[in-house]
Amino acid sequence: MRKFAISDIHGSYYEMMRLLEAVKFNPNIDQLVIVGDMINRGPYSGEVLKEIKRLNEAYEHVHVTIGNHEEMMLWYIEGKNPMWSQFGGQRSSSTIIEAFGKQGIDEAIQWVKDLPLIFEDNEYVYAHAGFQLPYKTAFINRSNLWLPRKEFYQTPINRLLQETNGKPVVHGHTPAPNVAFDGARIGIDLGAQVVSKGRLACVELTTSSVWEYDFTLKTIKEKQVKRRDY
Repeated sequence: MRKFAISDIHGSYYEMMRLLEAVKFNPNIDQLVIVGDMINRGPYSGEVLKEIKRLNEAYEHVHVTIGNHEEMMLWYIEGKNPMWSQFGGQRSSSTIIEAFGKQGIDEAIQWVKDLPLIFEDNEYVYAHAGFQLPYKTAFINRSNLWLPRKEFYQTPINRLLQETNGKPVVHGHTPAPNVAFDGARIGIDLGAQVVSKGRLACVELTTSSVWEYDFTLKTIKEKQVKRRDY
């Protein structure tokens, strides 16, 4: 089984679909994990959310974890915090309502509410921004959705792997120049819709291959995961 991971799509529907086409993703036999932040910033949050929800519900090997932007949306809906509107929430709201319709919006919101903080398979742990130790609390500690990359990377490699039974952690949340592996963490957020010259990455973990969509050139380039010490 090939294993793919994408994070921080941020409303980049057509770019996401081009990447899945480029890697010849087959949901019947391949695994795909979406590591949070599907919405906001980009123009097609509703389309992204609807397609990922469809794949998640139709195929047993498609998994999704929640990100801090989905968390902000839930806060906004529940009247807890208006900060979602500062990140394109109004535009996102319009596209989500349009994508799901009035009859489907409640079900879509419930699906988001039910998304886990962590997904774990036999080789990797997937968490939007990583997590604070101990690992056993990562499944319920929602503040981890906002964990700064610098803080996550302060945990020594051996200590982190000890907590996860030797499984590297695949994460996004903070944009980086390249997809890189330090021995315990694989950061896959390349800043799509967030930073100048940001890209959207689809990582094939089974081969350490990275497909990057360049928003400026509108091209896809295949690379290898960089090995980096932090």
